[in-house]
Amino acid sequence: MAAVRYESLLVEQALSREYAAEMDRALKAMSGLNDIKPMVQDFENEFARYIGVKHALAVNSGSDALKMALLACGVGPGDEVIVPDLTYQAVALAVCYCGATPVAVDARAEDLQLDPGLVEAAVTKKTRAVIAAHMFGRPCDVERIGKFCREKNIVFIEDVCQAESSRYKGRMLGSFGDMAVFSFSYYKPLSSCGGGGGMITADASKLNRIRRWMEDWRDTGELVKLGQRFAPMSLMDLVALRVKFSRLKEIIASRHKIKALYERQIGTIEGLTIFKDAPQTQSVAQNFVVCCDCRDEFFNFLESRGIMAQRAYIPLHRMAVFKGNQQEGFPVSAWYAASALHLPLYSFMSEDKARQVIETSRSFVEHEKTSA
Repeated sequence: MAAVRYESLLVEQALSREYAAEMDRALKAMSGLNDIKPMVQDFENEFARYIGVKHALAVNSGSDALKMALLACGVGPGDEVIVPDLTYQAVALAVCYCGATPVAVDARAEDLQLDPGLVEAAVTKKTRAVIAAHMFGRPCDVERIGKFCREKNIVFIEDVCQAESSRYKGRMLGSFGDMAVFSFSYYKPLSSCGGGGGMITADASKLNRIRRWMEDWRDTGELVKLGQRFAPMSLMDLVALRVKFSRLKEIIASRHKIKALYERQIGTIEGLTIFKDAPQTQSVAQNFVVCCDCRDEFFNFLESRGIMAQRAYIPLHRMAVFKGNQQEGFPVSAWYAASALHLPLYSFMSEDKARQVIETSRSFVEHEKTSA
């Protein structure tokens, strides 16, 4: 039985000839690296149209995008920024980079998304922004959180790094917030061969300011204020993204097929908890989360049979880098951390490999029953 793991390069291998042809066209059209700017602008315009907004920026990474979004909104020392406890650590680290304090709140049990009621309860006079990270491809409650932020004059930032191409009520995620950030790293549906990120804002002055930050490498005073140089998107990332855009519907369809198969089959296995899209949402999966009371045994069972699952994220309240913040009051993210695995799901994954994952998961539950 062939091993099943996150084959993040499968789509790159399938598109390798198109990458080579696009790189050849790009290089022949350029006389110097500064000639990349029109190509970048073309991508930005295409991405903005795709999301359904007026303006977009192509940047070096999702992490840089989040830092620049916070800085452009004036977040700094003395401010608090509400973030999900259940998220990738880069979200809180971006807040720390600005000198502000991340304030973590728990998720909802039904979908592992940021709990809007807890967001509202966590607001203080110091709250400057809320970062709503759409985890595992699914939308958080953008309507309630966005409405609350507008009423309180709090900046609402959508982190769409795990949910690019997902929709709520027909609208693309990233079109709801004051600002939105995206990652195009290698395992996303719209991905480069390594890095790259995107930003969206309706505020033209913020957009122009951020664009200058990626060009002001000669301005040492500005660099001192920022604390680092923010680089633009690289040529290789841009080439990969231009190719992917032409195949994005096919890529998304391949993920939907495996996601639906997992939901139909794994969703019927007693002892395994999965999460499905809420009404009026359509998520593009970047992994498939399963919770199990015997998570470590499940992980080892899968691994022994060649299924390479990934362990859960460590919630922010349990990370040493955020020691000193609130350590209790996160029952949902604690439950996720103790019970969750991310099963392989990637672009162009075959049904045969997905069925290996399903049947191995079913075998584990049956094994546990007979050995109990």
